[in-house]
Amino acid sequence: MSTAQAVKPPRPTYGNFIPQRSPGLGNVGMLGMAVGMGGGVLAIFAMILGGLQAMLPVAAIVVVLFLITGTPLGIFLAEVIGFMRSKRAAENQWRSGVFSFNSDPSVRLPGVLGTTTLLTRKDVFGGEFVVVKNPHRGGLYTVIVRCMAEGPSMQDQDQINNWVAGWGAVLTNSSQEHGLVCAKAISDTAPDPGGRLEAQVSSQRSKSSPAIADAVMDQIVASYPAASSDNVTYVEFTYRGRALSKRGRDDEILSELARKVPGMMGLVEQAGGGSVEMLDASSLTKIVRSAYDPAAQKWIEQGELAGIESDLTWKDAGPVADQNLWDRYIHDSGVSVTWEMREPPRAAVHELALSGLMYPHRDFVRKRVALLYRPHTPEEAMKTADRDAQTATFVATSGGKRKVSARARLVERATEQTRGEIAEGHSLVRFSMLITATVSSSEDLQQAVSTIEGRAGAAQLRLRRSFGSQAPGFAATLPVGMVPWEHTVVPTKVMEMM
Repeated sequence: MSTAQAVKPPRPTYGNFIPQRSPGLGNVGMLGMAVGMGGGVLAIFAMILGGLQAMLPVAAIVVVLFLITGTPLGIFLAEVIGFMRSKRAAENQWRSGVFSFNSDPSVRLPGVLGTTTLLTRKDVFGGEFVVVKNPHRGGLYTVIVRCMAEGPSMQDQDQINNWVAGWGAVLTNSSQEHGLVCAKAISDTAPDPGGRLEAQVSSQRSKSSPAIADAVMDQIVASYPAASSDNVTYVEFTYRGRALSKRGRDDEILSELARKVPGMMGLVEQAGGGSVEMLDASSLTKIVRSAYDPAAQKWIEQGELAGIESDLTWKDAGPVADQNLWDRYIHDSGVSVTWEMREPPRAAVHELALSGLMYPHRDFVRKRVALLYRPHTPEEAMKTADRDAQTATFVATSGGKRKVSARARLVERATEQTRGEIAEGHSLVRFSMLITATVSSSEDLQQAVSTIEGRAGAAQLRLRRSFGSQAPGFAATLPVGMVPWEHTVVPTKVMEMM
C-alpha cells in the first residue's frame, strides 16, 4: 500500500532588478569620461600654444567640470550649493494666511504644487472624479484611484499570486497608455482618530444600560485609536495634456480621461485593490490638508460624522507655515523626513518584502510609501534593454577577465534575460521609491528615522535621506500628481549620461 503526498509548490520570488547606469570606467559615467578625456586634450593644446600659464586655468576648469559630472562628490556639492542659494533667497520657507505678506490670504499649497488646480468630470457611468492639473511643461493631468485593499492576511498563496499578476497587468497597460508620464502606488497609514467608533457608540447607547457596560465601552473608545489605524492605498496616473489633446483644451482632455477611468478601476481592482473608487475634489482636499497639518485630521473627521458639510477648498489645503531644512521638513503641526531608494534589492524577494515598511507603526503620526513607475513604450523598452545589456557587458569586461566580480556577471545575465523577455513582448518599467514619515515634534524624529531605516534593511533596500530636497520629496509622496523628473533643472537625458 502506498500513499501519495501532495507536493507543495515553491513560493514565487521576484527579482531581476537592473540599476540603470551610464557606460564608463568604474563609477564614472559617459559624460564624466567625455569631460575628462576632452578636457585633457584641451589642456595639452593649451600648454603647447601658451605654456604652463595657459594650461593651468584650463586644467582647473576641467577638474571642476569632471567633479560635477563624473563623481558623487561633485553631485553632492551641486546639491549643497543649490540648497544654500535657495536658503539665501528665503525660497526654502513659506508663509500664508491673513498674517502673511501675501496679497491673497488663502492657504495655498507651497512650492511646485502652488500652481495646481482641480478639475472635475463624470465618467461614462456618471461617477464624478477629480483631475489635478499642473500647468508645468504644457500641462500634466492626474487622476487618482482610492483603494481599501484587503491585504494578504488570511489569503491563500494562489490568491496572492493572482493579485501580483494583476498588478503586472496594471504596469503592462501603463506602458501601452498613450501620453502616460508616471504611475504611482502610495500606501498611506495613520493612527485612527477614533471618531467613527465614538459616534457609533454614542448613537446606540441606552439610558438603561448597566454601568459596567458603559465603562467597558468607554475604555474601548479611549483605546481604539492607539490600537488601530487607517490604511489606504492611492494609485495615480499622470498624463501629458498635449498627448491627449493637440490643442491642449481641458474639455477634450477630461473627456479622454473619462473614457479611461473605468478601465483603470477594473485593472486596479483585479490587482487586489479591494473597494475601489475615484477620488473627488472634496476628499482629495481633505487628504492633502491632513498631510500638511496632521492635527487637523481629527476635526475634519468629526465634522464629517456630525454631518457638517466641509467648506475646505483647494486654495486652503496647504500649510500656514512650512520650512524646508537640509534633513527634515517642518509643516504646521508635523515634522517629516523623506527617504529615496538608492538601490533595489540585489537578491530575489517575495511578495511581502515591503510589508514591514508599509504596515502602520506607533512611532509615526503618518507614513507614506510611494512606488513611482516610469513606463517605457515598446520602442523605448527595446532600445533601453539593448543599451543596458551593452553597458553591463562593457562594465564586466573593462577591468580584465581576472577582475570581473560576481555582481557584474549577475547584472550582465540579468540584462540579457531582460532583453530576451522584451523581444518576446514583455514591457519594461523604471521604478523608484520614496518614503515619508511624519511625527508631531522634532523630539520623536530620531526614533522614527531608526524605525524606517531598520525596516528598510530587512527589506534589502538601500535608502538615503533626501538631503536638501525634503519639501519636494514630501510632495512627491502625496496623491497630487507631482512627478519629480518633470521638475529637474538638468534634463533627464543628461542625468542618464552621468
